[in-house]
Amino acid sequence: MHRVLFLCWILIGFYSCTPDNPPPNPSFPLVDTTLNNLSYGNDAAQKFNLGLPANRNSQTPLVVVVHGGGWVTGDKTELQFLLTGLKQRGYAVANVNYRLTTNNPDNYKMQLDDLDSAIQYCFRQASYYTFSNQKVYLVGHSAGGHLSLAMSYSRNTSGKIKAVASLAGPTDLFGLAFYNNVVYGTVLTTYLGVSLLPVTPATEQRYKSCSPQYQATATSPATIFFHGELDPIVNPDQSNFLYARLGTLGVDRRLVSYPLTFHDWWTDNTKVNNTLNELKSWYQAHP
Repeated sequence: MHRVLFLCWILIGFYSCTPDNPPPNPSFPLVDTTLNNLSYGNDAAQKFNLGLPANRNSQTPLVVVVHGGGWVTGDKTELQFLLTGLKQRGYAVANVNYRLTTNNPDNYKMQLDDLDSAIQYCFRQASYYTFSNQKVYLVGHSAGGHLSLAMSYSRNTSGKIKAVASLAGPTDLFGLAFYNNVVYGTVLTTYLGVSLLPVTPATEQRYKSCSPQYQATATSPATIFFHGELDPIVNPDQSNFLYARLGTLGVDRRLVSYPLTFHDWWTDNTKVNNTLNELKSWYQAHP
């Protein structure tokens, strides 16, 4: 009988302390650290790096970082500087990978599902690693900017997404494909599961329904845009037009334009520090 009770105690202890169900008394050290390739799902792509600042507490905000790559390529390592920089500024940071465009019938939904799963996983871990599970901020570059905006505008019923940032992100997939179908036609056809051209009411609706430009409402989270004025990949008007629309809706927004700058500015330390400081200020302004 004692042996049976002992085995039951061992099994209970094992299952109650799995990564998705941490011990009731958190003991993870409050030191500056980064944990790489934590899994938030069963797919090999569903991993993230978690940056944890020293001296954090249960009110420390979480920032989720989303990489670009045209929805079909890319990796979280490309934006590790955002994890490092935001962690240094006092944030817990989840730098997320997600499943890339495949033959899945709805890659757009799949990728938003992954972001949703990653955020919910982080919230479940918040008490163990010591940060807040009551708020989250998003920031993404290029396709990751699009996903960050779409997530914030279309899946924020809880209101926990307090603000979002887009670094050169597409905001209007209809306009992107319609005016530059040579470049984006194949990518978006695969991503959204239907070619825009020839334009029909159904194809137009599909492209617009997946676009932050048309998802935005008066209750959308505060949004900050960063864009290089010479961006040849995503035209700056993609940020400019959504910035203008948010103004008509009464949503707090800010636009940071970098002169003589292309699609990214990661090798320019001055601009990188400016971006990080602007992000911190924006997040602090929207607690």
